[in-house]
This record gives sequence, structure tokens and C-alpha cells, in this order.
Amino acid sequence: MAQGKPHRAATDDGQLQGLGYVSQQIQRALDVIEAIAGTPRGLTLTEVAEAVGLPKSSALRLVANLEMRHYVEQDQNNRYRIGLRVFSIGGQALADNILRTCARPYLEDLAIKVGESTYLAILDQDQALYVDRIESPMPVRSHSPIGSHRPLQITAVGKVMLAGMDPEKAAEIVRRRAAIDPVPPVPEKELEVRLQRVNADGYAIDIGEYDEGLTCIAAPIRGDSGQVCAALGLSGPSWRIPEGRLPSIIGLLLENARGVSRELGYTGEITAVPERGEQQTRRA
Repeated sequence: MAQGKPHRAATDDGQLQGLGYVSQQIQRALDVIEAIAGTPRGLTLTEVAEAVGLPKSSALRLVANLEMRHYVEQDQNNRYRIGLRVFSIGGQALADNILRTCARPYLEDLAIKVGESTYLAILDQDQALYVDRIESPMPVRSHSPIGSHRPLQITAVGKVMLAGMDPEKAAEIVRRRAAIDPVPPVPEKELEVRLQRVNADGYAIDIGEYDEGLTCIAAPIRGDSGQVCAALGLSGPSWRIPEGRLPSIIGLLLENARGVSRELGYTGEITAVPERGEQQTRRA
């Protein structure tokens, strides 16, 4: 009797591999795409081979197939970069994404009322991935383009998502990224205290932790299961977001994050937004 295809959500990678569903060649091709995508200046063929741990001839075979389908392209300096086909697929995925569709009006509302850049982030490959953004109308603004990744432990959106996880899982993610991210490590005990504070406050603040002179604030978005599925954030130069503005900004941020959560079907209790003057603005 033919065996039915297992449901992906109930099957881990090891089980899939054991059942024969994982193709080594496809995995290697995806490794090549991810290696090239992670390097804005592009990679030479030699660098591609080194990045994915393959002989140069094998890397060339993979790159040639990807180039034929426009997933990668070669520039005038013989460096491979992500091709337009990837942008096309990514754009369609964003356009069809329910989370992004629900959050968009709230991003716009927050950007208009606060006057700073707002953005939507999700967890991807143990990092925060920006999937939507509304630019500030001000001439000086932050730079976190759609599709970019940021470390979790020192960004407001990242801390919000870590705080929504089981503490052991959060610590394990930070440990995995410690050898990769060029950011100062956060001791495990200190991280635990920070995330407890985020959960108690209902939001996270990053004042110059990732970008010097930049203040970022984020609040969790919950899906119908009650789990944190994304983060709604805003950022701007610290001199434009002084401590005196934080209570009103945090109130608007929490209000809009609650709105997105309800759009996604979350019906649980959401802590009321504190009145101005009652909000603690401690750094988390």
C-alpha cells in the first residue's frame, strides 16, 4: 500500500529525511540561494563553493541551473547575486500574506500618528525578518528594508518574539546565533531577566543597542492560538523620541498591536494601555 505524504507540521526534518522526502541536490541548491542572498555584494563562484562546502565544479552546476531559471544572476564583476525571479516570488508571497494584509492599516495608522517608520517582523531562521514597512515622512529615518534580517536579542522586535517563546527555546536560539551574529553576546541570566520584563511590560525597547542613536519600540502580535506570531514596531532617531514622548508612543503602539491581534482571531484578554504618566519607560 502506498504511504501517504505526512503532514509537514507534525513531522520534523529528521523524519522527512528518513521517509525519503528530502533531496540532497535540492537542499544544496537552496543553500546556494541563501548563501548568495546573505551577501549584499554578491559571491564569486569560489566563494559560493566555500560557503556551501562543495567542490567548485559542483557549485558551478548548481549555480548554472539557478541562473538559467533567473534565481541568481551574474554581474559584470563575475559575482553572483539574487535574481529577479526570487524578488517576483517574494513579492507575491508578501502580497498574499494574511498577516501582512491585516497589519498594513495599523502600520499606516501608527506611522501617521507618531511620524516615525513602522514595521512588521516575523521569526525566520532564528532572526527577525522585516516583512512590511511604512517609511517615516521625516528626512532622517531608520533603515530596515523589507526582507532584511536582524538579531533577536538586541532588537525590540526580536526581544518581543523571544519573550513569547518557552525560555529554554529562546536561550537555545540565542546560543545558536552567538557564533554567527557579530553582536555582543547577552549572558543567559541577563537575557532571562530582559525577557521577563518584556512580558511584564507588554513591549520592548531598544535604545541604541543595535543602531547607535536609534530608538526602537515593539509590541507582540498574537494569532488565534494566543501565541506570539509577529511583532509590530517603530523606530526613529533617539533625539526625536525622547523619554517624555515614550508613554504616548507606547500607548499607540500597544493599541495597534491589539488591533492586528484581533484581526487575526485572537480573543484572549489583552492588558489595557496604561494612562499617560503611568507607563514605565524602562529599557528592556
